[in-house]
Amino acid sequence: MPSLLDRLLGDGETEEGVDLEAREDEAHERLRERVDAEARGIEDCAVTGVAVVNEGPDDEPVVVPIARFSLGEDVETPDTDRVWELAAEAVRAVAPSFEDVFVRHYDVQFTFDGDELFEAEECRRIAVTPELADRLRSEAGFERAEFRAAMDEADDIDDAIAPVVWGDCVDYSRQQNTAVVTGSAAAAAGASAAAASCAGAGGC
Repeated sequence: MPSLLDRLLGDGETEEGVDLEAREDEAHERLRERVDAEARGIEDCAVTGVAVVNEGPDDEPVVVPIARFSLGEDVETPDTDRVWELAAEAVRAVAPSFEDVFVRHYDVQFTFDGDELFEAEECRRIAVTPELADRLRSEAGFERAEFRAAMDEADDIDDAIAPVVWGDCVDYSRQQNTAVVTGSAAAAAGASAAAASCAGAGGC
């Protein structure tokens, strides 16, 4: 009998399956088009995986798209304005690829104090609910400051449940009954099956 994740994801080509790899690759391209790393003063960015975390009411997969930014080896204390601007841009770039998928939240991760997307000593995340993602995409005037204020107001200090403001990164590959789907974009970015983990000591 196929596992829950095999049944939910299918083969990616049937009506029963959801091709998360293709959606991830599309979201990655949209993020790279929207965020010029050099112009933004960061090292790199990528959509590094899609975690399948549960089964929805209609047997569809419940997912967490994961976007990651490398802020740079010499950054010990990230610029908060830059972080929130990048988080907003990531959600705007990624969300359209998952419009018809059950999204639990969007994980926007930031690595710093070390090299590249997966080699840094520090990794923090901003977890954005679908409701706040919709406001970022559709509400005029809902920009960095308004987004941050709404996140601060809604955050209940529980780092396991979105919204999360600057919590520790989560390694979804190590959570029970959870799988991380990685497409060609993640592979090109140097991701492994543990798409939400940091390689450095204390990274996540």
